[in-house]
Amino acid sequence: MANILHCIEHGTELGWMLDPEEQNLFVISSDRRIQMFKGSQSVPVLMGIELDLTVAQIFEWLSF
Repeated sequence: MANILHCIEHGTELGWMLDPEEQNLFVISSDRRIQMFKGSQSVPVLMGIELDLTVAQIFEWLSF
């Protein structure tokens, strides 16, 4: 989390932190707001990027 917050402080617009045990994804935005997503919820991506991605898809890709 410290690395993501450091990046946010230096201009990064959005950070993801994955919790593999609970299969949750935390999204940290440039205003330091933290949101939790899980399962079939769509994950926010950067403005201008057309991508519909769910937490389940991300963990499925990582399980290989």
